[in-house]
Amino acid sequence: MTVEIQINCKECLRDRHDTCLSENCLCANNNHGVKKPSLADGVKVDFDKPIDYSFVKEWNQVNDSIKQEPKSFRNDNWDLVADIIQSDNHILTLRENNNMWYYNKLEGIYKPYAHTIIAEACQRLIQKCQNRTVKEITETIRRNKTMIDMADLFESRHISVKNGILEPGTFELKPHSPEHFTTTKLPFSVNFKTRNLKLWNHILTIIDVKDINLIMELIWICISNYNPFKKMFIFKGLTNTQKSTLADILVWIIGNENISREKPLQFLSSSSRFSTSKFIGKRMNIASEIGNLTEDMIENMKSLVGAELQNTERKGDNTERYFDPTHFVFLYTTNTLGKIYSSINDNSVITRFQFLIFRNQLDDSETNGQWYNEFFIDEKDKQSAIETIVNIVINYKKAQSLGKIPKTKWSNIVDTKKILDEEMPIEDKYFKDERIVSKIGSRLTIEEIRKDFELFVGYKITNQNLGNILKRNGFISSQSNSVTIFKNKAFASVTEQSQTILE
Repeated sequence: MTVEIQINCKECLRDRHDTCLSENCLCANNNHGVKKPSLADGVKVDFDKPIDYSFVKEWNQVNDSIKQEPKSFRNDNWDLVADIIQSDNHILTLRENNNMWYYNKLEGIYKPYAHTIIAEACQRLIQKCQNRTVKEITETIRRNKTMIDMADLFESRHISVKNGILEPGTFELKPHSPEHFTTTKLPFSVNFKTRNLKLWNHILTIIDVKDINLIMELIWICISNYNPFKKMFIFKGLTNTQKSTLADILVWIIGNENISREKPLQFLSSSSRFSTSKFIGKRMNIASEIGNLTEDMIENMKSLVGAELQNTERKGDNTERYFDPTHFVFLYTTNTLGKIYSSINDNSVITRFQFLIFRNQLDDSETNGQWYNEFFIDEKDKQSAIETIVNIVINYKKAQSLGKIPKTKWSNIVDTKKILDEEMPIEDKYFKDERIVSKIGSRLTIEEIRKDFELFVGYKITNQNLGNILKRNGFISSQSNSVTIFKNKAFASVTEQSQTILE
């Protein structure tokens, strides 16, 4: 058996492949060193001819290459890759901490962790991409005209909504653009033609007519993310007055992702280091029941609302960040106020309170925590009702800016003190009225005090519970012949003291 040995002929060894005449020349099997045209080169296939295995293999390779974007660059082309990534993305670097943010074109806002976007692009573009290459590209982009101050990004006045950017000064709606520095987006569109008043009319059944302007101001503060009035809002009323319902409507307008729900006992505590960090990136904190706050906590609340920058930090993150109360609002809903509120004499504290008193109490049969399931026809109906409220508020603020209507009148110190007095628990009013006074040589029994107390508050009480209330208000009792008495105490006549006269 003879074996044909394939070698390169002398002509081919001299690169004279066109003069090669040998059928057994090795170069002939390799097309004389010239790459054979393939499917990848655009060669058309004659499907009338038999298809061999090599064609099927090449066909699969071409399909795989179509599925995957070709990696066009080597690691030493990092500078070109950096230019491509930066031209395809809008990236910002914060001077204070070197954190990188990127513009999300789909959402129309800037989002954090731009370094992950860079890393993904590097892996997609570079053959056998190395960590050092990613790091070099990231640092190049970080230094290349992307630096801005943190305040430029986080204190921007631009308002991002579903259908564009609302300018708070001109109330003009502009298209989304990376030129507008926004990091949050509100879940509604600005549509000046919307006329679905059903939700607005429902709000008017919840609040007092005189508070309509205050509600519109509160909504605008949440939309504009700007609270120059240094006010915190307190929804005060009995149960079933729909305080929580109105708070829910506010959440629908500005979005649950823009709300924090930290408890005041937590973030007002002097031992809480990280409490205010929960407010970063949010527009409002909603909490309930503030009747058990201490005097120190109320003082801390004044500092939070009073437009003083608060240094804050997150757990595990040493990056310094400031909480700015002028871009935030605190909202509390409560059934009762504690005794401490009526004893506040600090006017700088009182000016921070803006009370809205809810008096329209529903019957138990009318209360329904899922009322909105029957209230709206569908989600579209709900959204148009929300956007109508936004439209009303924008027109209100626009008319104010043009001088067509007066500025909103906020509660002054006298008004707020009156509200605090009116909303004081009736038990506290009993002692504030000084119905019992000191008088040497006199005495009162607990039975005598109980009868007067019950007449004042309008309900029955046991001697034991009354004794506890008296003790909390500084009354010291003693025993005489098994009767609880209070020495040197006597009832004051109405003419002796300015008291609340019962009708």
